[in-house]
Amino acid sequence: MNASNASGSEKLQPPVGIDLGTTLSAVAYIDASGRPTTIPNRSGDLLTPSAVAFEEGVVVVGKEAIKGSVLTPGSFAECFKRDMGRGKFHRPISGEDVPPEVCSAFLLARLKEDAEHRIGPIRQVVITVPAFFDEGRRKATQDAGRLAGLEVLDIINEPTAAAVSYGYHRTVLGDVPNGNPYPKERLLVYDLGGGTFDVTILDIDGGTFRTVATDGDVQLGGKDFDERLIDYLAENFKAEHGLDPRSDPEDSAQLWIDAQEAKHALSERQKTTVVCYHAGIRMRQEITRAKFEELTQDLLGRTESTMSLVVKEAGLNWTNIDRILLIGGSTRMPAVEAMIRRVTNKEPDRSQSPDEAVAHGAALYARMLMGRQAAAGQSEIELVNVNSHSLGVVGINPKTGERVNAIVIPKNTPLPCCKVKKFQTAQANQPDVMVSVVEGESRRPEHCIALGECVIRDLPPGLPQGARIEVEYQYAANGRLSVSARVPSTRQSAHVTIERKRKATVESLDAWRNRLCGISISGGIPGGSSGEQSAAGDKELGFAEPEDRAGLRKRLDEFYTRLGELAVTGVEVPDALEASLRSARDAVERMKRIEAARKKALQAQESAMGATEASRAASDAAAAGEAFEHAKKRARFACLVLGRECIDVGVTAGEFEKFMPEIVRLRHRLGD
Repeated sequence: MNASNASGSEKLQPPVGIDLGTTLSAVAYIDASGRPTTIPNRSGDLLTPSAVAFEEGVVVVGKEAIKGSVLTPGSFAECFKRDMGRGKFHRPISGEDVPPEVCSAFLLARLKEDAEHRIGPIRQVVITVPAFFDEGRRKATQDAGRLAGLEVLDIINEPTAAAVSYGYHRTVLGDVPNGNPYPKERLLVYDLGGGTFDVTILDIDGGTFRTVATDGDVQLGGKDFDERLIDYLAENFKAEHGLDPRSDPEDSAQLWIDAQEAKHALSERQKTTVVCYHAGIRMRQEITRAKFEELTQDLLGRTESTMSLVVKEAGLNWTNIDRILLIGGSTRMPAVEAMIRRVTNKEPDRSQSPDEAVAHGAALYARMLMGRQAAAGQSEIELVNVNSHSLGVVGINPKTGERVNAIVIPKNTPLPCCKVKKFQTAQANQPDVMVSVVEGESRRPEHCIALGECVIRDLPPGLPQGARIEVEYQYAANGRLSVSARVPSTRQSAHVTIERKRKATVESLDAWRNRLCGISISGGIPGGSSGEQSAAGDKELGFAEPEDRAGLRKRLDEFYTRLGELAVTGVEVPDALEASLRSARDAVERMKRIEAARKKALQAQESAMGATEASRAASDAAAAGEAFEHAKKRARFACLVLGRECIDVGVTAGEFEKFMPEIVRLRHRLGD
């Protein structure tokens, strides 16, 4: 979009780029002198943790959300970038199934708000994505921007953005001091972030950035290295004390935080210490850099294999690569640099900030899209991308009769491009021809992503089997795909522009904020059986009539929890709810076991003899009491989820039927 088409207020907005990372995000803009500059958030930090938490009436974003995760892990979400393109985040948040783009939108809204405090109103932005993101994930990222009140000018691949930043800072976009153009350069960008990994080879010639090849893994990043360390520490604790700190959501959340800090420390020193806490027990463990590298060597090996494969698929060898640029916070691990030296016999380039380069490149690209002139002595930017996934059509193998994916545009084809492939009708007198378009490398269509269909209808009778069909793909530089199919013998054709199939997120951020921040799952399991509840039992459960939305949600959750308890005690539920029923039963049984242990600890405290024994018994009783409170919260939440699912599928208990009219009324008022 050109700035001349924008409103007057948008003309004044500087170009802005957002690096929407898995674990950390950054915002940059082009300042008055034409330089890309990172914008600090409201806390003064250049990076904002990509995490959100939902408390009573407020959405918490960033560092404070991570701190709160230790106390309320069920209302906390991070690494939602890995789930982009899917229908929901991989686990419920505050008891709700939340689309990952909603979490990203809350993060983007906060980034937007913080940046506006520094540079004024923002609307038009460029957002970055991993190069290996498919189009479904890219569309979800754009949806997140829209939900956050942003106009997403374009999506740019993170390695490409880093290369643009490198080009700017190395004067590739201008002239070297002696007046000669900067020589052409072939760059390999190794981008290992918090949750994704990309390798991209680019040719840089002045202001032109031409992608040669790309590959990656959207499920590999620093978080996976953290998890290896967490498992090691937890298994040591379990071997020593017979308890697993990962079984407690709050202790597990604290262990994640401590493991991340230990990983960062091991990038600076040879060893560090982690204190693991669970069930009132503190265990100090020492971890060395050598041990950490041993635990994660296969993860690093995956990045090595991907890097070598990209070079091979591009028809190159390491002598053809001029520079290896390290991007992403996880490249600070010493093992990464050592591996690259060993494999390539080259010294990695650390000239760019691994945390800021991507946002800087996105801001430079935004400047181009907004029609702003480059500063004196700088060339304009031109990007030439490749497709990261192959595109094909579903055909029939004439020998086996099986459906196959016939690839028309292989991965790493320069864009824009146009390709034509010939097929044949499967049978005589075929009335229609349907071309199913898929994305993926597998020959089996069911293992690929279905993108859309192009249909030629009303073919004339008498068309023989094997009549020629020509399918033409037109893949634009912005990723828009058009497909044409024609039957030359009848001069009939059809054309379709593929719109990625995706379920729309209809609710606004305000609606999601009300849903997620109004849920309260604190407190214990209500006492007494439901059969003992009378009409007056409504008040005994604390079901006073609230008027605010949060109160209505809390009231409805009390009903859900009670119904879940009934299901646990014997109400029949469909097989589809078996997993939720088992989870609730396990949580309730665990709570009962911990409650028995607490009573035993209290009895031991009462009968303790001597100051030393009394002190130890008091400590044990306090730890047992804390463990019981945690178990009670988990049991209540599991019953809440089960009860809500029972209502969703129409299951009710006889003694609970008197509450059904109220449940229906509350669900209607809340829009459930």
